[in-house]
Amino acid sequence: MIELALPAGTIEEALVAFNAGADAVYFGMKEFSARKGAGNFSLDDLSKIRKYSEDRDKRIYVTVNTLVDDASLADVHSLLSDIADIGADGIITQDLGVARIMRESFPSLPLHGSTQLAVHTISGVREMQDLGFERVVLSRELTLDEIRNIRNACPDIELKVFIHGAMCYGFSGLCMASHEITGRSANEGSCAQICRTWFTDEESGRRLYPFSLKDLDAGSYVMELEEIGIDSLKVEGRLKGPEYVDAVARYYRALIDGKDEAEYRKASALSFQRSHSEGYLRGAGPGHRNLLTGPYTGHNGIHAGVVLDQRGSKLLVQCDMKIKDRDGLMVLLQPDELASPFKFSARITMSEGRRYILSLPEAVSIPKGTELRMISDSAMNIRKVSTDIPKARKRIPAEITVLHDAIKISTERFSRSFAAEVSESEKDAERSIEKCMSASDAEYVLSPTKIHGSKGVYINPRDLKRIRREFLEQYAALPDEKEGYEPGIENTETALLPARQLLDDGIFPWNTEGRLIDGRTYLSFPPVKFDEERVFAKMKETASALPSPIIGLNNIGDVKFAKENPQFQYFADIYLYLSNREAAKLLKEEVPSLIGGYLWVERDGYEKPWPFTPTAVDGYHMPLFISRSCYRHDSLGLPCSECKRHSIHHIRQNERRYIVSVYDCMTIVR
Repeated sequence: MIELALPAGTIEEALVAFNAGADAVYFGMKEFSARKGAGNFSLDDLSKIRKYSEDRDKRIYVTVNTLVDDASLADVHSLLSDIADIGADGIITQDLGVARIMRESFPSLPLHGSTQLAVHTISGVREMQDLGFERVVLSRELTLDEIRNIRNACPDIELKVFIHGAMCYGFSGLCMASHEITGRSANEGSCAQICRTWFTDEESGRRLYPFSLKDLDAGSYVMELEEIGIDSLKVEGRLKGPEYVDAVARYYRALIDGKDEAEYRKASALSFQRSHSEGYLRGAGPGHRNLLTGPYTGHNGIHAGVVLDQRGSKLLVQCDMKIKDRDGLMVLLQPDELASPFKFSARITMSEGRRYILSLPEAVSIPKGTELRMISDSAMNIRKVSTDIPKARKRIPAEITVLHDAIKISTERFSRSFAAEVSESEKDAERSIEKCMSASDAEYVLSPTKIHGSKGVYINPRDLKRIRREFLEQYAALPDEKEGYEPGIENTETALLPARQLLDDGIFPWNTEGRLIDGRTYLSFPPVKFDEERVFAKMKETASALPSPIIGLNNIGDVKFAKENPQFQYFADIYLYLSNREAAKLLKEEVPSLIGGYLWVERDGYEKPWPFTPTAVDGYHMPLFISRSCYRHDSLGLPCSECKRHSIHHIRQNERRYIVSVYDCMTIVR
């Protein structure tokens, strides 16, 4: 059955999610989490939730999903070491350097690719698989047909799809609005949510929320995603609290189990939900449904009724549902402009059927016909859960080998052989070895990763228990020392790339035609391409006809192209973030003809050693957004029938002007 994965900002929320029917939770630690505003987990919390999940056949995923600079690699290594001691069912990461450290030093931790990697193509998924990732969280911009095509082409890797929660205007991982406007890095967990702020469209003079997308509610697609073969459904919301986690988990649990979800859907909408849609799953391109929230970007609740009349502080309303004292209510004033929400707690002074007279807490004029919405239910209470639960024991990953008269246990720190009576048998001893060796009341517990020589043998359980006890005693007596981070990279000085602005044509921050600079022709892939076969074929044709071409890689899928076309030289461009030496090393290992790359745009320095000299991106401003939402259609409400497939618009905010380019239903804001 398909997995339901819920967010957990705290250990309390993780327990609430499990109690409400989640199969898995994902959460961040105190450091390197892309949700700095969440409570996040301590190592004690991790140990507790690990034990709790194992006892109930649940799963936990830890997000180490910020971009990391060279100075922080040792701290990341230390954190991963602590997580490996306790165990996790997956580490969700964006940073290719973190992935390389995990692959080299912590192979017991499964690699999961974050949606921040903007994986949205078959080549992207295949390259992730080549890199050792077991699961990929696909971009939220994909349609159901595109997801199906990826699943059919990539059957041997787990795929995870977002089904509920906030939608970013720009592709996750490619959005630079927060950094460009406020200096706060979305890729370091400090997004300022620029997409939820208003701008002025200069042509019409209208103030709009042109980039605020509706929340995702893909409940109607759950069964189809399961039929396609998607492994996991992901709910967004590590900042939204236990009521949200409880309600949404119960909603999707009911859908997956084939139960009536109506009441759970209502509770989900009341916990937190903007106006909502099925996102891009229904389709994209000309004629698609408008995905923008409109003039109000906050929690929208559910329709409750309409205002019939007002006399002073008394409001007469006709409701479609029962309301109670202390229910949270809201009306939107000036609903056709930048709506102003007026929120109040219900105080019922008279009721007759579904008509109510409400007493308002302050003087405000509400026009007749105004919609009344319920934004909270006074009966919805989450019972506080206790976090006084047992901790998991520290894991010792080990290979176990059955010899003719002994059992050998090999770990990273040492190997020991223990005498044992091994006899022939018609059965396989692997399961009994794994079960016995994994049991422990001590601080440590063996975690068998591979068992060799177990076929056709029998080992007395008393021998297994003795061997386990003796091994753990010897292990506990070892000095408490861990291997720290060592770069293991030889510094190599190489030529710098041209100033990045020379590769830009003013609209697109990439170019597929070529720029001749100092005798070399520089091209670069767009970071988003839904027809990658056509784009790859065109790039190959163009590059083959140019003198000394060097091709920029802007998405993990481009790495697959580079491996299949070694006749060209390549560089890591601005969207294939080079945040640290380990990321550079990984790319160099994958693409031997990689000659260099641009340093992550949010950094102007690095620490040696590096496998090549990264080029700082000085004085260059990246687009705020690259989006699959069409500004012309979604933001301005103009009909697709009159569209010429390319248009330019201008907006401003706080005296700063921006150019909005629409090209084939895609939007670039810069």
